[in-house]
Amino acid sequence: MQTTGGAATGYQILAAPTYYDQSGQLVMNGGRGIGHLVRLVSPAPLLMNPNPGQQGYAPAGNVYTPASGGMYPPRNNTPSVWLSPQQPNYSGGPTGSSLAQGTMGCGGIPQQTSDNRQRRDSFGSQDFKQQLPPLTNFSNQFYGASLSPGAIGLLPAGANNMTPPPLAFSLSNSISVPGLGLGGSGGRMYSAAPGAEAKFRSGSAAPGNSGTLFGASLFNVQPFVKSDGVSKEGVARSQLLEDFRGNRIPNLQLRDLTNHVVEFSQDQHGSRFIQQKLEHASAAEKTMVFAEILGSAYVLVTDVFGNYVIQKFFEFGTQDQKQTLAQRVRGHVLTLALHMYGCRVIQKALESITADLQVEIVKELDGSILKCVKDQNGNHVVQKCIECIDPKHLGFITDAFKGQVLTLAMHPYGCRVIQRILEHCTADQVKPIMEELLLYTEHLVHDQYGNYVVQHILEHGQPDDKSKIIKKLCGKMMVLSQHKFASNVVEKCVSHSSRAERASIIEEVCTMNDGPQSALYTMMKDQFANYVVQKMIDLAEPPQRKLLLQKIRPHISILRRYAYGKHILAKLEKFYSKNNAELGPIGVVPTSTVQ
Repeated sequence: MQTTGGAATGYQILAAPTYYDQSGQLVMNGGRGIGHLVRLVSPAPLLMNPNPGQQGYAPAGNVYTPASGGMYPPRNNTPSVWLSPQQPNYSGGPTGSSLAQGTMGCGGIPQQTSDNRQRRDSFGSQDFKQQLPPLTNFSNQFYGASLSPGAIGLLPAGANNMTPPPLAFSLSNSISVPGLGLGGSGGRMYSAAPGAEAKFRSGSAAPGNSGTLFGASLFNVQPFVKSDGVSKEGVARSQLLEDFRGNRIPNLQLRDLTNHVVEFSQDQHGSRFIQQKLEHASAAEKTMVFAEILGSAYVLVTDVFGNYVIQKFFEFGTQDQKQTLAQRVRGHVLTLALHMYGCRVIQKALESITADLQVEIVKELDGSILKCVKDQNGNHVVQKCIECIDPKHLGFITDAFKGQVLTLAMHPYGCRVIQRILEHCTADQVKPIMEELLLYTEHLVHDQYGNYVVQHILEHGQPDDKSKIIKKLCGKMMVLSQHKFASNVVEKCVSHSSRAERASIIEEVCTMNDGPQSALYTMMKDQFANYVVQKMIDLAEPPQRKLLLQKIRPHISILRRYAYGKHILAKLEKFYSKNNAELGPIGVVPTSTVQ
């Protein structure tokens, strides 16, 4: 930076190619030089170069004055709106774009190259720039002349005078440009936002869209406006439903819904109204409602709101009405069982109808059991069948599992169905499934879903089956306790084993070594195994608990350093406070150590 003139002048100048652009931003190393030195002034109104062919601005007084004439002739007694250095840059040019001399509004601006001072894209997406239509037609339409397109938001190259015209700012952040048909009551508003003129490229802006960047004419997308009088299917609502939704019928009753029950059932608020009324409805009201929904039963079963009305009839309808509705779903059981809403109706029907009709309905699933078991909706129907129907009619379900137990036990839905089979089916039906489960016990305890099946057997199974599982896991308790899923199984082994088996598990942990350290020490520090140790302390017999706590005592100071070890310390303090005599020489664990 240099200074010129004497002490009276003292102007600061910039050597090319550093200069202030039309928005007041300081541009350095911007490409071509600007021709000669440029005088810097204190923050004051700035004008763009009046001559597109001139390299730089000629100072005249304290401000830069434009050349006379040009696109925007001066107007008397009208204050001009200038762009000062404090105002933001609304150039809106794309990142890395080259602004050649002679393009829109770039008369005296040097061409920019792709460097660290590239212009930021207003839209922030290269894909969008590829979708924009050419600006040639837009410039013809916008300026009424054949002009070469330039950067969005800049003035055309054909304009000799770059002095901004008098502008009138509206409350909608738009600019009215006099003389171009863009302002006034019948003209368009030209937005000052970068890229805002894009909405005029395909014709005049639609009324009411001046505040949006993309008009419907650009992408040919018609906005969807949902009418308050239109249902979710796009059908106009009846006046009765409209009045009900508008709380204009405060004392509406079921008998008032004649010829409107189906419509109300498919409406969110109408469905809830019918459900509430059916709980205390008279026989005549139930008959009237039932007569109207029967013809549309299948449609309502699969409807997001209507299915609740059907379920409510299975719950509060007469036995004849329940049987009649169940007959309507026959022939569609498999389809409905896999349906998001239909599966709920099938489950409610199985809870409400007679045993013989239950068997007829569930037989429709024969041959598709595995498909239903692996389905997010169908598995609930299979579980309900196992819970509600006599097991002697469910042989086709358990037969479908043979040879597939390992796969289904590790399936997020299949593991649930296997647990229902273990709970409700006969011993003969469970036996082949249990044999496969015991064969793959060690594999299942490590699986995120299979471990739940093994836990279920330990919690609800036969004593012989529990013993077989514990026997398979003995000798591996420390390793299994450190596994995220298997540790849950080990806890169940401690909780639901016999006294002798529990004593054997605790003895294994107390006597086994893990390298130079004991297995108990390793487990107390582990994020999963520490819970197994806590369970052992809770359930051990008094003599064995005393031995267990004595084994823990030498490690108390070390356990304080570990987040999971503190759980063990808390357990020690708990037992000391309750059983002071039992702990004997171990002593008190200070409260301050348990954090």
